[in-house]
Amino acid sequence: MDGPVVPGQRLGWRSPESLIFMLLLVLHLVPIWSLRMFPTQDGPSHQAVAQVLRLYDLPEGEFLHEYYLRNREASPNEFIFFLMARVLGFVPVPAAEKILLSVYVLLLPLSVLYALRAVAPRDAPGTVALAALAFPFTYNFLMQMGFFNFCFSLAAFFFALGFWWRRQGRLGLLNGTVFAVLVLWVYFCHVVSMVMLLAVVGTVAAWRVLVDFRGRSSEVSAAGALREGFRRWLVVPLLAFGPALALMAWFVGQRVDARVTTMPLSVKVKHLGGLYSLVSLDANTVALSAVLAALFAGVTAVLVARRLRRGGLLAADGLFLAVLVATVAYFAAPSEMSGGGFLVHRLNLYPFLLLIPWFATFDLGRRAALGIQAMAALIAVALLSLFWPRWEKLNGELSEYLTAADRIEAGSTLLPLVFDHRGKTPEGTIAFRTRPFLHASGYIAARKPVVDLALYEAKESYFPLLFRPDRDPYTRIGIGPGLGLEGEPPRVDFLRYPELTGGRVDYVLLSGLDAAPPDHPDVRSIQNQLAAAYEPVYVSPRRLVRLYRHREAAGFMAARAKTATGAEILAASR
Repeated sequence: MDGPVVPGQRLGWRSPESLIFMLLLVLHLVPIWSLRMFPTQDGPSHQAVAQVLRLYDLPEGEFLHEYYLRNREASPNEFIFFLMARVLGFVPVPAAEKILLSVYVLLLPLSVLYALRAVAPRDAPGTVALAALAFPFTYNFLMQMGFFNFCFSLAAFFFALGFWWRRQGRLGLLNGTVFAVLVLWVYFCHVVSMVMLLAVVGTVAAWRVLVDFRGRSSEVSAAGALREGFRRWLVVPLLAFGPALALMAWFVGQRVDARVTTMPLSVKVKHLGGLYSLVSLDANTVALSAVLAALFAGVTAVLVARRLRRGGLLAADGLFLAVLVATVAYFAAPSEMSGGGFLVHRLNLYPFLLLIPWFATFDLGRRAALGIQAMAALIAVALLSLFWPRWEKLNGELSEYLTAADRIEAGSTLLPLVFDHRGKTPEGTIAFRTRPFLHASGYIAARKPVVDLALYEAKESYFPLLFRPDRDPYTRIGIGPGLGLEGEPPRVDFLRYPELTGGRVDYVLLSGLDAAPPDHPDVRSIQNQLAAAYEPVYVSPRRLVRLYRHREAAGFMAARAKTATGAEILAASR
């Protein structure tokens, strides 16, 4: 790697590196604001939960109490709901999601840049160029799944890491308190990132203790050097993690009996080697993620060789040890535990993301840094070009799905049944790894105040909303031991729901029915139940969605209108 760094050199915002960085920021915002909706698997459910939280404590939201309870637990999954329901409560929920996602798209690369400038040699010109390596990670698999809290946790992780790095060894009371708040921010985004932050800070700090121990003077005893190193590097950071660790221990302790699943080692090796957590909507992204993984591997090999030629590891190489720790954690972790899933997919990102600040501890030279930035930019733009036609197709299908909302009365209950989770068209399946139609009813529940009986987040214990146990549709409508409501096709018995719970199923919304085998027993069962008690009220232009209303629902809604009209409920939701 060539091109020495000029001491004290600072690159201005007009430098090629800065202009490329800013252009990439703008490009990654375009999908969010140019599309009617950003299609993800769980994003619609987040919108529905945010809408319920906005209405829940208002008189107009009293009907929601019949089906939902507030979850008072301090869950490590709260951050985006606080933003969408409270901070951004002055705008409609769909707009709040756009603002939320825009903030994430901006914060991820900016947080990486912040961390790079903390660890890099003073005024090194390569930091902005290296920060471009964050852009291909923006629309990763977890993002396309709609795991927005986890995505925000990546940005919170790097801001916390950068803050600590700038002050390591001198983290007094004030800075220690600020760092503790940053750790709590990471926790309330996602517990996996909080654990990884603890692992990285602990590894780097322990490495600094070892470096100081090896460089101690002959007058200082070994025990004294270790005590001083522990006091200087480890005590305050570990204390700062105390509140978050206490919350995590309580949270995990409530779920010690939750299911634990594992992923085969061979699959983990393949996923890590190909950076598979960047692969989502389009199968062709496999090649791009593999190219990016190869870029990281190549740069790492060159820098390790350079470090070894110059006499071994330095104090800043605690970050490289942290990469090794993150890799071990990836291979050791289960796929699912404590009620949370996709753990391996989340951990897949960290060995690569942590290499970026380690790269910044080298004086790469401007040409080499620009070359890395160019490769990262090309991969990021190529990923966007593959995602874009998929996003557009999904928007067309989901826009047709939303046309049913006008036929659903406010204050009613809605049971959506999805027969095609990924979207089948004459050209093939739209989504490669995600299921954008599975929770699409959340888009309706975010725009019109209804009870979404397939709101999966209300059946889990780590979201801010819960179904009332006696009316939980997943156990009272879904038929196990299979997927029930979320099966493809669904396996359900909704006719007996009123008898079992005292609740109602006012509307049933079918989507993708034409993609289901008509002679499937579960399909026939649904059609028989509809024929027994429901009447069709709407079929979308291309027959993507079909809406049925219970024959007694009209009378019930008329009675409810005596206390709160649909117009009043709608007005309160805006």
